[in-house]
Amino acid sequence: MKVLKYKKIKNKYRVYFDNDIKIDLNDNIILKYELLLKKEIDSKTFDKLVLDNNKEDIYNKAVNYISIKIRSKDEIYNYLNKKGYDKEDINNVIDRLKKNNLINDDLYIKSYIHDKFYLSSDGLNKIKRYLIDLRLDESIIDKYISEINREDIIDKLNKLVDKKIKSNKTYNGNILRMRLVNYFYELGYDKSDIEEILNTKSLVDIDNGIKEYNKLYNKYSKKYEGYELENLIRNKLYQKGYDLNEIKKNID
Repeated sequence: MKVLKYKKIKNKYRVYFDNDIKIDLNDNIILKYELLLKKEIDSKTFDKLVLDNNKEDIYNKAVNYISIKIRSKDEIYNYLNKKGYDKEDINNVIDRLKKNNLINDDLYIKSYIHDKFYLSSDGLNKIKRYLIDLRLDESIIDKYISEINREDIIDKLNKLVDKKIKSNKTYNGNILRMRLVNYFYELGYDKSDIEEILNTKSLVDIDNGIKEYNKLYNKYSKKYEGYELENLIRNKLYQKGYDLNEIKKNID
C-alpha cells in the first residue's frame, strides 16, 4: 500500500493510500511506522497500524477528559467504558496514564476534598462516602479530611443553618429542628455538630405563631368551643411546630 498524500485534520493527519483507502492518523503513529520516510506499507503492518491508532485515540480521549479536571482511575474507566471501548484497551490506557503521572489518586483525593468542602454545601461524611464509592484508599481519604480545620467545619455549617432557617416559611420548633437535623445529616455533617449549632438558634417565630393561632381560632371557633376548640388548635399548631402554651403567654 502506497501513501499518496497527507492532509492536516485538526490534531490528526488524514493519510490517503492507493486503492481508495484513507485514514485519520495521530502524528506519533505516523512517526512510529515511518510513513513519512517509507511512503509504503504492507497490509499486515497496516492492520497493526490501525489497531495502534485506535489505542492512541482512546488515550487521547482520556487525556482530554482529564484536562477538564483531575479524575480518579474509576472515573476514567467508567467514562471510556461508556464510550464502548474494549476493556483491555481501557486498562492499558489507564496503565499508560499512571506511568505518565496523569492519574494520581493521592492528588485527586486531596483536590476533591478541598474543592467539595470549600465550594459546595457538602459535609465531610458525604465527601468521604463518594470517594470510598470510587474505591479509593480510605487511609488517604482520612488523611486529607483530617487536615480540614475544625473551625472551618463549624463556621460553614453555621452559615448553612442560618441560610436554611431564613428561607423557611413553613415549619417551626421541633418539626423545623427535626427537618434541619435530617437535611444536614444527609449533606454529610455530624449530628452532634448540627444539634450543637441548632441549640444556639431560635427555631420558633412567635409572631407568625400568633398569626397562625388567630387564623385557626377564627376558623374553628364558629363550630367548636371550650376544650374541643383548644385541643383542635393545639394539634394544628403542633403540626407546624408551635406550642400553644408558649403562644398564649405571648398573647397574654
